[in-house]
Amino acid sequence: FGASFLSRARRGPRERARRVSMAAPDITEQIFFFVNPKSGGNKGQDFLKVPQPFVMQAATGHTVNLHIFSLIDAAKREEGFTKLKLTADSVGHRIKVIVGGGDGTVMWADSEATKKGIDTPRQIDFGIVPLGTGNDFSRVAGWGGKNPSKILQKDCAVLRNLVNQWAKAKPRPHDVWQVSVDVEEDGGILKVDGKKEAELKEKSISLPMINYFSVGQESKVGLNFDKHRTKSQTCNLFVYACQGVSTELKCTSIQHVSELVSGMYAGVSSEAPAIFGCDEDADEPEIVGNPECLMFLNVNSYAGGMGHFWSTDAGVGTDPAPNDEDVDVQADPGDGRLECVTLPNIAGIALDQVAHQARRIHSGGPYYLEFFNPPDGVDELHAYCEIDGEFYHLVNPSHCKVVFLKRLQVLQNIDDADMAEWQKWLSPAVWAPPTKMVSTPTFMDIQRSIFDAPKMMGSRMTAAMADAVAANQNMVHSVQHMFDKSKPPRA
Repeated sequence: FGASFLSRARRGPRERARRVSMAAPDITEQIFFFVNPKSGGNKGQDFLKVPQPFVMQAATGHTVNLHIFSLIDAAKREEGFTKLKLTADSVGHRIKVIVGGGDGTVMWADSEATKKGIDTPRQIDFGIVPLGTGNDFSRVAGWGGKNPSKILQKDCAVLRNLVNQWAKAKPRPHDVWQVSVDVEEDGGILKVDGKKEAELKEKSISLPMINYFSVGQESKVGLNFDKHRTKSQTCNLFVYACQGVSTELKCTSIQHVSELVSGMYAGVSSEAPAIFGCDEDADEPEIVGNPECLMFLNVNSYAGGMGHFWSTDAGVGTDPAPNDEDVDVQADPGDGRLECVTLPNIAGIALDQVAHQARRIHSGGPYYLEFFNPPDGVDELHAYCEIDGEFYHLVNPSHCKVVFLKRLQVLQNIDDADMAEWQKWLSPAVWAPPTKMVSTPTFMDIQRSIFDAPKMMGSRMTAAMADAVAANQNMVHSVQHMFDKSKPPRA
């Protein structure tokens, strides 16, 4: 009896370690999908018709449970972000949140999540389904710019393919900037409401920006386009082109940067170093030519991928020329810098892929722009600006600031068919593995660390180690069933 007992005692830790699963069980990743059903010519509503729960085996080998909610329906939106909060606080990895809509939908979802107390830079990886017109954010992230269709056909084959891509996608940093625009007390800020411009009550606006901010003729075209916007992505692109031609033909009302902006500064006030000045009495670098547009780019894609304005081969836009370190950099939406360029005219947008006309001004941030007062004998100075596809008419503008706000994590599609093309316009860092700045692990990191531990330790695993791993595996399984007491059937 004594020998047998001692033998079992000696074998105890090893036997207990052997009881821990050596193969990764089928645990479930929770992915949240928030859709604007009115986007994409109402194509977004098809996603809301997908049967729930939607559970499938991903190509990565693990199970995905996709939770779909409407951003328009207040009750469904509240339910979705409440569940997201519970999930984000209950697991030890970042949660993938996909948004379906235009590029601005990303910040809408970020805002709603933040209201729930979710630390989005630390807890969320954002992905996107392109349902807007230009979809430049989506294009740079590798998800394309075409609105998906036939969502429900062939047992939701289109959606299943998207889920497989989301499961494999890698997070990378994406900066969010804050754009603040102020007008004088006798001025105003107008925005399109329906088919007409309506004046806002505020004399100042402050909005997050993830794509671009611009001042000048391009923004005037965009505001006129908003008055004639349709529900079709193709028609909208045609309408935008027509508005561009129509606005440009009105020669007497063309916006020129040198007649609007008195100075641009590398800081948060006019006390910062001047990048250029348009006041003849100021001893500051001058802007080259007579450009119609001044653009601040966080993504090197504009007008539905039509323009890639930042290129190290492009000319410079100030005289004397900027320092090399301020312009000889590659575009990266997560490097803490904005790329600033001028365009001679809006035709340069459509012709960018044929003849690159943009001029490099500066790469960095924050920035401060100061506007001119109205000319003598004129009561009002009219300027136009754009913040991520939202267009504004400024009457007697005073100044604007662009400052860094925060850094999100965005899912980069590693299966992007156009990756080779985008590698011409973006830094290699966009496709690099996640850096240490992403402190919270991904779902796959957690899965590997928990279920690979027995294989890594082997016979060296002690009883305490075995108990800890088993406990962690039980924890993962409990998270899997947090929404339903029993596992839902597969879709």
